[in-house]
Order: sequence, then structure tokens, then C-alpha cells
Amino acid sequence: MRLCAECRSKIWPYAIVLLVAGFSAFLTWLTTSAAGASEMTIRVVSVSVFLGVGGLLLGYMLCCLRRHCRHDDHSHA
Repeated sequence: MRLCAECRSKIWPYAIVLLVAGFSAFLTWLTTSAAGASEMTIRVVSVSVFLGVGGLLLGYMLCCLRRHCRHDDHSHA
């Protein structure tokens, strides 16, 4: 099932993905800096966590939106 333009243009799911990924990266930055890691390691690990968590959540969110999108389904009309 494809995602309709109306569901694809909603901003809240994408904002939640960015918020969770940013929070995860922030916690990673705090943990690695408290552990005494080098500045380069802190940056690489934090960016990796941001991209990894963001990518996984984005994929999951798009699958959920596709599954629950009923705007193009004319059988319920």
C-alpha cells in the first residue's frame, strides 16, 4: 500500500523522529564525554547514533503510516 500525499505531508511524525534521534544522540554525547573519550570519538559516535536511530525510526514510522493510511482506499466510502 502506498502512502498518500496527505499522510506524507504531516509534520508531526517526522518531528517525533527527529526529537527521539536527537535525544538519543544527546544521551550518547553525555555518556561518552563523561567516560573521558576523545572529542573525535564523541562526535563520531553521537552522529552515528543520531543517524542510526533516526533511520530506523523513519523506516518504522513510514511503515506504520502506510499500514494505517486509508485516504486512497475507496472501499470504505
